[in-house]
Parts: sequence; C-alpha cells; structure tokens
Amino acid sequence: MNVDNYGEIINGENTYKTIANIIKTGGTVGIGWTDEKSTHLDIVFKLGLDIKYGQFQRGIKSNYLFVSIIDHTSYGFSTDSIKLGGYIQEKLRMNNECGDKLAELINGIISNLQKVDA
Repeated sequence: MNVDNYGEIINGENTYKTIANIIKTGGTVGIGWTDEKSTHLDIVFKLGLDIKYGQFQRGIKSNYLFVSIIDHTSYGFSTDSIKLGGYIQEKLRMNNECGDKLAELINGIISNLQKVDA
C-alpha cells in the first residue's frame, strides 16, 4: 500500500494493486485513507456478495465492487469499465476535491481488477 508520513493510505499503484488482488480472491479490505489534503475516510471494499436476496435498487448486481465509507455512504460499482469521476462522486455524494481523489482510488482499483482478469 502507498502510505503517507502519518501512516494513512494514499492513492498510488501499490494501493490499487493490493486492494484489487485481495478482493479478487474473496477478501474484504478496510483502509484508513486520506486525500492528502485534510480529509480522512475509513473505507471498506468488497468484490461481490456471498449471497444476495431480492432485487437491489439502481440495478446493483451481486458481483459489483462494493465501496462503503464508514459513517457516510456506500455504493456498488460494476467493474467492466473505468467510471467518470462525476459518476462516482454523485453515487458516493462526495462532490469536491476529495471526491476527485476518491474517484481516482476507485478507478485505480477497477483498472487493476481488469488486469487481474486478463
């Protein structure tokens, strides 16, 4: 993982690759993450659900990348393509500079999930 001077996880190829590799094998990853400005978020990543009953709203499928920001919001993203930053920000209700960095993080993980699949 990429880590700053305070021990918080930051964006970077090692972060994206590590998270993608762990969740691809069925693991769940939680990180204390910073946008390297002034925001800290506790984020949990899970690829797919073990069991899903009923229909989820918004077309979310059981094999999506689930992103949960503790005490804030969560959403499930398909991993078939890189997402527009504005789309990620809208779904996670983070429409600011932190949202830009969060979109980089999620897209970095999706990109590495696609590499793992190849």
